[in-house]
Amino acid sequence: MVDKQFVTPWADKSDSDPFHSLCSYLGAFPPSLANYFIKYFTDENDLVFDPFSGRGTTILESRLLNRKSFGSDLNPIALALSKAKSYNLKPKDILNRIDELQEDYDYALFLPEAQAQADEIHLIFHPRTLAELCYLRVMLLESENKIDQFLIGAVLGIMHGGERKDGSSGYLSISMPNTFSMAPDYVRRFVQTKELNRVYRNVFDNLRDKVRRVFKKHISPKKASFILECDAKEISKSKELKKYHGKVDLLLTSPPYLGIVNYAKQNWIRSWFLESDPIEISERLDDDLNINEWVKFSKTTVTEFKKMLKPNGTAVFVIGDVAKSTNNVIPLAREFAMMIKENKLFKNIWIFSDYIQGVDKTTRIWGETKGKATATDRIVILSDVNPFEKNDRLNGQFILNYEQIKESTQDFLG
Repeated sequence: MVDKQFVTPWADKSDSDPFHSLCSYLGAFPPSLANYFIKYFTDENDLVFDPFSGRGTTILESRLLNRKSFGSDLNPIALALSKAKSYNLKPKDILNRIDELQEDYDYALFLPEAQAQADEIHLIFHPRTLAELCYLRVMLLESENKIDQFLIGAVLGIMHGGERKDGSSGYLSISMPNTFSMAPDYVRRFVQTKELNRVYRNVFDNLRDKVRRVFKKHISPKKASFILECDAKEISKSKELKKYHGKVDLLLTSPPYLGIVNYAKQNWIRSWFLESDPIEISERLDDDLNINEWVKFSKTTVTEFKKMLKPNGTAVFVIGDVAKSTNNVIPLAREFAMMIKENKLFKNIWIFSDYIQGVDKTTRIWGETKGKATATDRIVILSDVNPFEKNDRLNGQFILNYEQIKESTQDFLG
């Protein structure tokens, strides 16, 4: 098999909207990739769907490009982040709400709640910071107010991360990674080894700073999005999504890989704020499957997704290779494509490779699974029509000409 490499137009990620940085998220694809395919395969006011919405990259880019959009997920953290990026809000109103929350806060009332938290949480946060977080859990989690739902996403984004050289921090925790939660036992050793002290971080001040940063160059889109909790294997059974059956112009998503990211367990600190049990959530998610289970899962979900697409709609999947060992790399996209072909789910399949430079992939930065997530993503495009024909949205330019696309696909599939 010859695997051709091409320079992709979304390699430059410098122009992404600051709203994407609301909160880090494991395994997210770059906003520039979503931006490109939304521009290429849809027009303004077309409908875009992401059934594994994650941190809301597809949703936000759709809104920025004046497309209608909706997303779904099963992970409470993903739902919170996608919702935070789905509303039309003004920073002034958000800052006013933070002021209101701070004015009503009483440390003495929430100190007992903070003291009652698990030991592993006490390792991470100063008692006063923890009391403020306990207060915000009470005030925000049951609220249906859009500003409060945005603030949940903002809190998740500042829960934990590193200190600056001067000891200050935009995060609330001891100095630690911001992308994933270190295991509790590892945190204990980490605190002892690094001799870390818990420093009081004012949650309200850090929230204000976060809001100002993400809104600094953000141009609020006109369109809002719809986000709901839904199992990707049962999309067509959702009463709330029934109105979208056969209406989607573009489905753009990245499905879970083979045991690379346990989104619940590796986000247990953020799960604590959401009052979610990481073990219970992990059992609901399909992020720890073997290859046979994954292919079966893919068949079920793609069958469901196709019911959402227009007859001339397009589906774009970002699927990474998985390294089981140094000499054993599983190109999941090939298994995925062969499953599509054998079951005749779509008439046309195109595949090409996106080689990620350096350590862009979040899933390559921690030791526990180092090496399992490779530096290669495969872009799989599915449609019952040829979406490349008569397409002048980008002046007729795609990353490859059509003959190259076909050649790349043939080479990859052997």
